[in-house]
Amino acid sequence: MKPDIITETLKTYFLKKGKTLKVIQRYLSIRYRLSTDEKLLAKRLQNLSPN
Repeated sequence: MKPDIITETLKTYFLKKGKTLKVIQRYLSIRYRLSTDEKLLAKRLQNLSPN
């Protein structure tokens, strides 16, 4: 299964480059015209991280 845009962006910019969720939210809105909420990104990040 191919990862979606949000998952790939979180892996690249949050985990590898250390960007904030606010920066990622802005990037997604400009690059892909996706309107996302910071709470959604935080939840996706929590699901992404192995516990």
